[in-house]
Amino acid sequence: MKQVGESNWRDSVKALLARAGALPWLSGPGIALAILLIIAPFALVDVPPLIDIPGHMGAAAIEAAGPGNPLEQYFTWKWVFTLNIGGGVLMKVLGAQFGILAAGWWSTVLATGLFAGGCLWTIRMLNPKGGHAAAWSLMFVFSFPLLTGFLNYILATGLSLTAFGASLWLEKNPRARATMLIIAQPVAMLCHAIGGLLLALLVGAHAFGRAMDELPAGWRFRNFTNREWVKSLDWKAIGLRLWQACWPLLATVITIVLWKAFSPPVKSMNIWRWDQKAWSFVLTLRDQSKLLDFTTSIIAGLLVLVGPFLGAKWRWRQGLPALTVFLLFLAIPSDINGSSFVDIRLLPVAAMLGLGLQDWSGARRVQWAKAVAYVGMALLAVRLAVTAWSFNDYAVDYKKQLSALTHVEPGSRVLAFVEHSCIDESWRNTRRDHLASLASLYRQAWVNDNWAVPGLHMVVPRFRPGRNFTADPSEFVWSRRCAGGWRRNVDSALKAAPIERVDYVWLIDTGLPRRADPRLQLVWQEGRSLLFKVRRLGIPSRKLPEL
Repeated sequence: MKQVGESNWRDSVKALLARAGALPWLSGPGIALAILLIIAPFALVDVPPLIDIPGHMGAAAIEAAGPGNPLEQYFTWKWVFTLNIGGGVLMKVLGAQFGILAAGWWSTVLATGLFAGGCLWTIRMLNPKGGHAAAWSLMFVFSFPLLTGFLNYILATGLSLTAFGASLWLEKNPRARATMLIIAQPVAMLCHAIGGLLLALLVGAHAFGRAMDELPAGWRFRNFTNREWVKSLDWKAIGLRLWQACWPLLATVITIVLWKAFSPPVKSMNIWRWDQKAWSFVLTLRDQSKLLDFTTSIIAGLLVLVGPFLGAKWRWRQGLPALTVFLLFLAIPSDINGSSFVDIRLLPVAAMLGLGLQDWSGARRVQWAKAVAYVGMALLAVRLAVTAWSFNDYAVDYKKQLSALTHVEPGSRVLAFVEHSCIDESWRNTRRDHLASLASLYRQAWVNDNWAVPGLHMVVPRFRPGRNFTADPSEFVWSRRCAGGWRRNVDSALKAAPIERVDYVWLIDTGLPRRADPRLQLVWQEGRSLLFKVRRLGIPSRKLPEL
């Protein structure tokens, strides 16, 4: 009886998967389980240990500051029409109900889940039976954009991938598809310009790819000077199908026009950093272990390059979206309107699509496709385990570093300097770069760690202790062993710092300065991190005797 029950259960599962028409990990339950596994490491932390997330939480605390809050005397929050507000809006909505700390956590988890889920749904819709490398795609969720904490970009990209998958699902219902795209594009663009632009890019690339797939077999080898063959194609029908697929993308154009017309002007140059583009192939998966990250990157690259020789190929509708994103990565400036690392953010998306949409169903040997799937799952499990371990380690470190704030009076002015993680010294990033922003959340304190680029960010500093000590990146210092020691270190920063205009100086992972300053009184220390209270020194007044 037991064997019969087990047989019936297995037959039911097989029948369910057969109806789904997809590989088990691309079925509905498989995608849901994968998303839960991806976001599981966040259950170990209160503050997501992603570089920029503490900065986002500090900014949210400033936005939420009500009357009587000390932050009001130090900052103003000015909502502006800019294509970079997704995380701020989401934190405001969630923070009103659950508080800023919970809002930061949930915003990050939701954005990460959308990023992973949108990727899998896209693979499910375009490559349901050949997506054996889906696990390899998921390895690029915890890549440079997410680990750096680009919350607005991750949220916008997750929305774009999810909406792209929905557009494929709704292809048989053109009216519903158009309505969804018209709504989704401005929302994604408002979250982040580049992440939102991906939706229009993917929809357009897929439409053109499908048109190329529908051309007669062997068209690439035909003589295009043969006018009879060219005339035999129904160009009107092809153009009509492209128009029906792409006309909703006008919503992206309209959004960009409105942004250009009504957003505040931003004075910034667009800069191409070709060395940065080259290094991104090495650094995209940089996390905890150089060996593990290099191995993953090399094998993933080999899958894309060697796969076609093993029978794994792309149809145009599968390959063109990934290729278009990769070409955008090559062409786009590295710095745009005060926003840095714009190009590097695109490479993981191109890798996710290139790997996941590579069709292994036609592999010359079934064993090769299965090996790709199972090795990918095993390596993904290892990387998620390492990520979970690192999250726990970062949580312990964050708790130690933030214990300094118990010695800070609420409403104080805190001048912070943090030693920026340098790859010359350590592959592992400390992720303390914007930890000082949490002083605004926990102690309602002013800190020089906020993003305040006019027209791009909403935080406007009122208190400006010094010309170069008001906002990011004034908090960054570097070790003397980084870049030959020519960058600013903690001693040179303190020498020029307006110490007399603040209440505390917080040094995070810098070590003790070489030069003692009589104005600084040590009140807390944890390893290489120190907190000093500023003592007011002045010439004592001497009362003259009466004559």
